[in-house]
Amino acid sequence: MDHSIASVRRYPDIKLYRDDFSHSHAGMIVHPGKRILFISNPGKNGGEVTAVRIDTGRYSRTAREEYPIFSNRLPSFEYSIYECTEEYTFASGIRNPSGMALSLDGERLFVAERAGKILALEVDSGTVLQTIDVSPMGYTTIGGMAVSPTSGDLYFVDIDASEVVKVEASDGECTYNSLLNSGYKSDIEFSQKEFSANCGSSVPFSLTRDFSCSVSGIIPNGTLFEQVHTDGYASENPDVQSDAGMDASAALLTNRTDCEYDSGLNFDALLLGGYFCHVCLPQNHGSSCDDGGTCQNIQWQGFTCDNEFYVDYDDDSDSLVLSSLYYETTYSHENIIDIFRGTTYRFTVRTGDDRPVKITQNLDMTGGNSISISRLQNPSSFEDVTTGPILVSIDETSPDFIYLTSGELKPVTFVIKHREAEGLTDDNMPTTVLPSAAVYFSAQEAFMWVALLSLVGYAAFMD
Repeated sequence: MDHSIASVRRYPDIKLYRDDFSHSHAGMIVHPGKRILFISNPGKNGGEVTAVRIDTGRYSRTAREEYPIFSNRLPSFEYSIYECTEEYTFASGIRNPSGMALSLDGERLFVAERAGKILALEVDSGTVLQTIDVSPMGYTTIGGMAVSPTSGDLYFVDIDASEVVKVEASDGECTYNSLLNSGYKSDIEFSQKEFSANCGSSVPFSLTRDFSCSVSGIIPNGTLFEQVHTDGYASENPDVQSDAGMDASAALLTNRTDCEYDSGLNFDALLLGGYFCHVCLPQNHGSSCDDGGTCQNIQWQGFTCDNEFYVDYDDDSDSLVLSSLYYETTYSHENIIDIFRGTTYRFTVRTGDDRPVKITQNLDMTGGNSISISRLQNPSSFEDVTTGPILVSIDETSPDFIYLTSGELKPVTFVIKHREAEGLTDDNMPTTVLPSAAVYFSAQEAFMWVALLSLVGYAAFMD
């Protein structure tokens, strides 16, 4: 990743706004023929798609002074500010726009509303041709989208479901009547010819450009182009950004806590140093752990979360097995696992079709007493899951015990606690190993044991 020959341009004219979701996706896509960049802008005017003509904009000045965090000081690294860029609102009234994709013919732009709708918009007019509602199927957190270059089928990712979903194209050729006024289109074509004849081809015709805009050029300070260090991400050691090794100064970044905007910590160096989870990164330390989770960085590879478990079936023991990458530990039905209120836990099930898994608060599986689950792979929150995530939000209304079950297999037991009351840290996973004969008991029996142990402890105290 040699940034000394890179070109990075900043466009401060283009204003993008976040939505209310911390982990939502905001897509962009370039129309190859029209040279227009479409950007999801969820926080602007209630949600819109912003269009930018990518061949517009003029060099204004170096970005090194106004944006002092950059990855290379050599003059060959272009880091610039461009102004007077042409942009406009392509479509408005789109609630939390997320992923985007273009049809193969470039005539339609597919835009997802995060909550479960996909809009097909005509590129020439910006009007909605069709709406596909996938929320009744349980897809309510749409992220990225793409169109297959061979079949034309539309694919999207649902974040909570952890699924890639295909929307098949209709049989035969898709036909529709353009909503663009034919007279308007012919007038535009005529005006383009007249403009080119009078102004030349070097100035493109536009209805939205501000021709009165002028850039504010500034002669930069020459010291901004001096290479002042060769350590960390700028090290001459080729192993710094590979799995083979790590520069010592890059490793020391893990202990940096000076996160203020005016601190000496270079955030670009932090990311290039392989930190995907760090106390100085925004939005849950840079990770996408579910609510209440704590991340742990894995250099150059990613991160793990303390509120995520993987669920597998072990043939040798004929039982469910849970594993945690965060704690590097495997758990069986012989463990009682502590989990905490105020946290959403993700159980990624990998048991296969023959071993459906569910979370319940009652071991009597015939009672239909499954715990309220925030999102399952399947539309119904009471169906068994064989592949994919189960998300369980633990709050003050949750019972003191929940169980991970699969048919007649012995369940894995979780006891729900208050993290603050326990005075626990995230250094070690709190678990209790029980004799196998004492594990398979009901919630009512568990409460009896707790009461009995409390009485024994009280008697010992009185003695």
